[in-house]
Amino acid sequence: MSASNFQTQDVDVSRSRILMLTTDSAICGTERIILSLLTHLDRTKYDASLVTLWGPGDLCDAARELGYPALNLRMRERSKWAAWKEWRRFLNEFRPDVIQSLLIHSNLLGRLTVLFRRKIKLLSGISTVYTYEGYGRLYAWLERFTHPLDSLYVINSELGMRNVLDLIGLPDRRLALVHNGIEITNDSPVDGPLRKQARDEFGWTDDHLVVGIVAQFRPAKKHDFLIQALARLQDRFPSIRLLMIGEGEREKELKRLAQELGVNEKAIFAGYRSDARRLLAGMDVFALPSLVEGEPVSLMEAMDAGLPVVAAAAGGIPEIVSNNTGGILIEPNNLDALCDALARLLSDSQQRKQMGAAGRERIHQQFSAQRMTEEFQKCYERCLRKRKS
Repeated sequence: MSASNFQTQDVDVSRSRILMLTTDSAICGTERIILSLLTHLDRTKYDASLVTLWGPGDLCDAARELGYPALNLRMRERSKWAAWKEWRRFLNEFRPDVIQSLLIHSNLLGRLTVLFRRKIKLLSGISTVYTYEGYGRLYAWLERFTHPLDSLYVINSELGMRNVLDLIGLPDRRLALVHNGIEITNDSPVDGPLRKQARDEFGWTDDHLVVGIVAQFRPAKKHDFLIQALARLQDRFPSIRLLMIGEGEREKELKRLAQELGVNEKAIFAGYRSDARRLLAGMDVFALPSLVEGEPVSLMEAMDAGLPVVAAAAGGIPEIVSNNTGGILIEPNNLDALCDALARLLSDSQQRKQMGAAGRERIHQQFSAQRMTEEFQKCYERCLRKRKS
């Protein structure tokens, strides 16, 4: 949808206008958060729209299906000037009261925008726990230097809040903590017919032991550890399989590693899947040995599906997973600990079931999309009060 297809008369001036701005339009963790917000937003109070900077446009299509105007600027496919002009047209037509930006590049575009349009208030944020290793000191400097343009800055974990204060040095008076939330399912997929459907797609029987991950192929996600763990455990568990859903810069490198370790037939690279949540039903254990995280949506969705998890105690993960209850937390960057935890769960189906049930209950109680949306709406109201004053 181009901005020219969105007419000014479509805007309901009696409601506050929220423009959601994010970087990529491929639907991964942050993008599912946005869709949850759009789904549960109080439409009697707020009118919303969506703009993405680049990507395939899937998120924009999903937003339109929910009845919201959406625009993909396609900044990687054309000149930045052309994208900037279309961004300005969209702003003029939608006339937002608040821009909600998510992730680095969209934060910077949002701040550049409110620098010249001071009536618009900016609700920016970061989706992972800030570390110098993950982002670098240049980004910390940019955040600190441009932060005065924010009306409010949202972090999704308590550790993320502490790191933003200590490492970036942002003032706490403009910070807000909003934990991530997901769409809650009524039935546990791992106990239903979806399990067989997901396994049939890959030619697996119920006897296979499937470890899975849903994450982009980036160094911090440590897919290489999972492939090495597969190589170590395959003799003890001959029916083990590793299902990796996602895509990214390390995919070719990881496929070579699987080939070198002789596990290429047991390591399944499923690619980007819009139905990733459905495929969780085919797994026995969900693993996330990341070095850097915020509050990963894929982890929450796995727990909602009734899966026990093995995850590194990185970022905001310990705020989601209670060790030995919903899963097993391990020391980050520790391959031996990862192998031991996976072996413990793969060898005990009763423990998998108990941990999965406990994790599912925790997600339902504390991490629903409805609760998250209510918290974000409180942030909108804080920004709107600043606009009126």
